[in-house]
Amino acid sequence: MAQKVRNPLAQALGLVLSELRDKMGGVSSSQVASELGLAASHYRMIEAGSAILQPSRAIRVVQTFDTIEFIPLCEVIVSIQVLDGARQSIRDMKTTAALLAEATPSLAKVLRKLDTLWKVVDKGDAGEVSKAIGSTGLKDELVRFLTTEPLPLSAADIDNFMSPTYEHPLSGRLYGKIGNILQGVAPFYLDTVLQLVDNLRNVTPRVTAEELARWEGLHQNKFSHEIGIVRKPEIVVDVGIFDYSYLWEKNFKKIVIIYRDGPASQARAIHKKVAENLRRKFEAQRLRYESQLQTFDKVLNEKLTIVCGAELADTIDEILLYRDIAMNNLWAYIMLNGYVVPFIDTVTVESTEKGLYGTSLGYDETSEKLVLIRKLCGDLGLVF
Repeated sequence: MAQKVRNPLAQALGLVLSELRDKMGGVSSSQVASELGLAASHYRMIEAGSAILQPSRAIRVVQTFDTIEFIPLCEVIVSIQVLDGARQSIRDMKTTAALLAEATPSLAKVLRKLDTLWKVVDKGDAGEVSKAIGSTGLKDELVRFLTTEPLPLSAADIDNFMSPTYEHPLSGRLYGKIGNILQGVAPFYLDTVLQLVDNLRNVTPRVTAEELARWEGLHQNKFSHEIGIVRKPEIVVDVGIFDYSYLWEKNFKKIVIIYRDGPASQARAIHKKVAENLRRKFEAQRLRYESQLQTFDKVLNEKLTIVCGAELADTIDEILLYRDIAMNNLWAYIMLNGYVVPFIDTVTVESTEKGLYGTSLGYDETSEKLVLIRKLCGDLGLVF
C-alpha cells in the first residue's frame, strides 16, 4: 500500500500553534492540551503536523489562543481535512489545493504558498518540510490569516463600511449600508435597534492611558501601522504604560510620530531616549522580553520613525482640534484590514491622572481627521 503524502497545511498549522504558544510566555504543550481537552501526546502530534485538529475543538482553540480568530481557524481546519482526503499523491493534493483556493478566496494567499512546497513534501522528511514552511513564507502568511479578523464584505463592497480606512477616508455610503442590514431585521426589533444606535450616537467614550494600553495589548497583532500626531515629542519617551512590544509583531510595519513643537534636530535625541528607556525596562524584566532584546536595535531603527512637523503647525493644530477643544495627541491605529481606529487625548508630561481626558473619535470625525493626516504625511514625504 502506497504511503500517504504528508499534509503541509496541517504541519504549518502545528508550527503556528507552537509559535503562538511560545508567545504566551512559554506555556507548556501539556497545559494547552488540557485546555483543549486533549491528551498531551495527541496535542504534540498536532503541533508536529502528524495529527489533525478536529473542528469540535475550534471554540476551545480560540479561547486558549486569544489572538486566533474563529472563522479563519474553521476555514483552515476544513481545508486541512479536504487536503487530507487527497493524500494519495502530490498530484491530487496540488489539484485539491487549487480548487480550495477558488472555493475560499480569503484563504487563497495561504494556499498559493503551497505551490513552492510540493517538491519538498514529495521528497523531504518532516524536518525539511518544516524548514521550507518557514522559508517560503507559508507559516507567516498563515499566522497573519488566523489572527486577522475577517471582513464581513468583499473587497469591492468594503467602501469604509463601519470604519474609514487610511486609503479611503471618506464614504457617503455608510448609512445606506446600515439601512440594508436593517431590512433583514424583524420589525418587532427595529425600534429597539434604532433606539440603541441613536443612544450610542450621543455617548462619548472616555479612554484613559491605561485603557488605551490595554486595548493596544489586546489588538497588537491586528494592526500594521500607527501614526502619532503630538504637540511635544517628550510625550513618547515614557514607556511606563506603553512598552512598544507590538513593534516585534510580524504583522506590524511601522510607527511614525510627528511632533509639532521643537526643532527638527530633536528627533534623533527623542528616538535615542525612547530606545534607552525601553531597553532599561526590557532588561529589568528580561525573562518577559528576552526575544525582544535579541533584535532590539534592529527593530527600533526599522520600525520607529520620529519626524518634526513644525513647518506644518497649522495642519497639526487642526488635526488636534476636537469639538473646539485643543488636544495634545492623536493616535491612529491602521488595522490589517485597512480600517483605522483613532484616539485623541490631553496628556502631557506634566499631566496628573485627575486632569487627563481622552476619547475615541466617531465615524465622521475619523473621516475628517484621516483626510488631514494623509495630507500631513504626504507633505512630509511619508508613505504607508
